[in-house]
Amino acid sequence: MPGQLNIVSTPIGNLRDITFRAIEVLKSVDLILAEDTRVAKKLLNHYAIENKLTSFNLINENQKTKTLIKQLKEGKNIALIADAGTPLISDPGYLLIRSAREESIQVTPVPGCSAAIAALTASGISADKFTFYGFLPKTKVKRAKELRKLTNRSETLIFYESVHRIVNTIESMKEIFGENRNAVLCKEITKLYESFLGSNLLEISNYLSTNPDRLKGEFTIIVQGERNTSIDYEKIDFILSLLTLELSLKSSIKICAKITGYSKKIIYTHALEKQY
Repeated sequence: MPGQLNIVSTPIGNLRDITFRAIEVLKSVDLILAEDTRVAKKLLNHYAIENKLTSFNLINENQKTKTLIKQLKEGKNIALIADAGTPLISDPGYLLIRSAREESIQVTPVPGCSAAIAALTASGISADKFTFYGFLPKTKVKRAKELRKLTNRSETLIFYESVHRIVNTIESMKEIFGENRNAVLCKEITKLYESFLGSNLLEISNYLSTNPDRLKGEFTIIVQGERNTSIDYEKIDFILSLLTLELSLKSSIKICAKITGYSKKIIYTHALEKQY
């Protein structure tokens, strides 16, 4: 009889944020797969879990999947965990899950923490409809391209970002979404220095520029969807007509965006249509 593949959610910062069921499963399986075994050992040692542990990450996922499927078919029970939170959310595991289902192996979720959902619920931004994007591209050009696709989306947007790119990502968002777009930067969720910062992209940008020493770990960014369903193009025309008398179109668009709160993309597109 085939074994069972368990997708076990783990804490995102506070080791107490784990379910009784998750601990029971981790203590009962034959093998635990972890993205980083060093990180996993902190949790496993805390709960005196001594089961066999092996690494399973983006580098070795293709290589190990076939062997793991063989073990599952032989009756072994396996648990997949992430470094923090719910596996597969911006983490490896998709190939293994897909392969297991194709082989009619039972795949069981053991739900728990998710940084994206935890951040959303405490952000004060609508959670009725949302899109989880995860990590944006690393380069400025590719990042801007993806953000432009999301400019007019009406639902709340959720992003992850690393400490190394958070400043550049917020600047890209500010430029494309508009600095007045409601947003909250979430850091150290469930930890001692948990913080929910800013009410819009400008405030977040100002915080990052004045507190470089507090940039640690990974961040979750919650961005409100587009609310300008009715754009005042007459107002844009009036402002641009005055600004372009003395300034370049690029500078005029930048200032107009600050005055109106509309994104630069909206103003730029309109300016091209009007041939300023």
